[in-house]
Amino acid sequence: MTEHTVDLKAFINLIVDNKDIDANLILDEGCTFETDDPKPLVKVINYVLNYLNQLTDSSLAISLDLMPNNYRVSCMAYTDKEDLDPFSEQVGDALNDYNASYEIKHEKGRYVQIILSFKR
Repeated sequence: MTEHTVDLKAFINLIVDNKDIDANLILDEGCTFETDDPKPLVKVINYVLNYLNQLTDSSLAISLDLMPNNYRVSCMAYTDKEDLDPFSEQVGDALNDYNASYEIKHEKGRYVQIILSFKR
């Protein structure tokens, strides 16, 4: 199989632009890795942004941080929601293929944040 270079900044920009999502972006350069199949990752990022976008009328806050041991994508939606719809368990399975994991933080009535961490 052919290896593909994934540039997380380019992926995020492409998805935000194509879906016309209202988002404030702060994206570091240099967050890249090799993979056989980038398509499931596109679906994961798409799912995360759609999930958060339906919770708010405000802009999403999306950051990409180049950390010493990982790349961190933080996506946050300010919301007045107390309860959330279930988050797909398939996200964790898909992220395993990229040596990545996710975490959800929810402060009821204030915000929901989903953090994707990719080991370097």
